[in-house]
Amino acid sequence: MTEIEKIPALIKNAAKFHGHLGPFLVIGVRMGDVAKSYLAAYDNNIRRLHASIKTPLSTPFSCVIDGIQASTSCTVGNQRLKIEKSAKAITASFTLQSAKKVMKILVNPKVVEDLVNEMSKGANPEQLAIKIVHMQAKQLFVLKNKTCIEERDF
Repeated sequence: MTEIEKIPALIKNAAKFHGHLGPFLVIGVRMGDVAKSYLAAYDNNIRRLHASIKTPLSTPFSCVIDGIQASTSCTVGNQRLKIEKSAKAITASFTLQSAKKVMKILVNPKVVEDLVNEMSKGANPEQLAIKIVHMQAKQLFVLKNKTCIEERDF
């Protein structure tokens, strides 16, 4: 079995939705998954989840948007996803309506810098995506809201 065949179904479905597998898509999927886990946004209350993303609105960075849509069901169409342009940073805030919990996630700027450098050198986007699949969340993300998030490994 190849590395691509081993990736989780959620990421495979996101790649099908997005049109290809890439590292920023996987980052978005992982952001949504971490937020859902922390906020316990599953099954009957997933429709109460809202997301707000700030990202550069150019590829490959904007691929994060599709990853979040695929992993959370928050979309522009159902008005549970808001998108803002960011000059450089990739951040997202997730809220569970009426639960008073907020999850703020910043993609580690060093990870973004490394990905951009590797891509500029012609690295295979699928291999970079697999690298992101296997990274620990605490290496990939900076959790910004210390008052709402206990110290724990997502």
